[in-house]
Amino acid sequence: MRLLIVLLPVFLLGCVEPMVSDFNGSSVKVVEDFGGKKPTTATVQEAQRICGKVGKTSEYASTRTLPNYQTEYLFLCL
Repeated sequence: MRLLIVLLPVFLLGCVEPMVSDFNGSSVKVVEDFGGKKPTTATVQEAQRICGKVGKTSEYASTRTLPNYQTEYLFLCL
C-alpha cells in the first residue's frame, strides 16, 4: 500500500498533457504541469499543431514559471 502511495504521483506525471492557454495567430502559449526550463516534445508538437492551423511553424521563444507548479512556454508562429 505504501508503495502505491509513493508511486502514484510518478504515474500521474506521465498522464499530464500540455494545454494551450493563449493563441492570437502570431504566438501561442502552452502550459505544462511541473515543466522544466525547456519544453517537452509533446509541448513542442502541440505548439506546432496550433501554429499549423494558420499555415505557420512554431519557434520556441521563452519560458515562464507560474505560481501553481505550472510552466508556460511561449512559441512564435512564423
